[in-house]
Parts: sequence; structure tokens; C-alpha cells
Amino acid sequence: MRVLLFFLATFSSFKFIADESSSVVEIGQTWHLTSRSNKASLSGSKVLYFFSTDAYHTHQARIFSNWDNFSIVDSRNLVRLNKGDRVKILKIKHNQKVYQVELLDGYEKNKKYFVIKDDLLNDFKLMEKK
Repeated sequence: MRVLLFFLATFSSFKFIADESSSVVEIGQTWHLTSRSNKASLSGSKVLYFFSTDAYHTHQARIFSNWDNFSIVDSRNLVRLNKGDRVKILKIKHNQKVYQVELLDGYEKNKKYFVIKDDLLNDFKLMEKK
């Protein structure tokens, strides 16, 4: 019984720490793409979405592994990124799962798009303020 209580206490404290560290994204921050990405590559490039619902449905499809019902995104509604491209966080959408961002580099710069929070945390790095 004690082992079970110890396990539950340890697991819940790790979950609390993980939830706390996941709230590092704030409005006004600038992030840059550190993952390998190339606009010319259709399969290996990182993307931003034109519509927040497309980003949210893709996030849901990843969670539930149900690509037929959740995610139908036209590839013309995606902006492909190059490594080093920067984005600025503008708004938080869909219960902090999707962020509205402004693209700061490339041909499509100064336009607003959407990024999935998991993609932001995995593929981008927060730029230090000078």
C-alpha cells in the first residue's frame, strides 16, 4: 500500500512540474526555427497554418491518431518554413494548444499565421532578449 501511495505522489508531482514548465510561451516572445526545414521540401518542412482550426484539428488528429475525422488541411493553406525563420507570438487560441504568430522572415513576413504549441516547443527555440 505504501509503495502505491509513494508512486501516486511521485507521479502527480512530476505531472505538476511538467505542466508548470509547459507554460513558457507568452505573448510578445520571439522564437526561431531550429529544426531542419526547407521550403522546397514538401515532406520534410515545418509549417504554419493559415487557419487556427486547421492547426487545432491537426493537433487533435495527432492526439487521437484519427486522421480521417479530425485533420483535412489543404496544402495550399500552409506556409512552409526555412531553418532560422522567426515568429512572434501574438495570441493564444484553442485552450493554449494553438498560437497566432507573426512571421518575421521570408517572402510571407509580417503576415499572421497559426502554429501548434507542441510544434513550437519541439522545433523552435525562444530567442533571448537583448
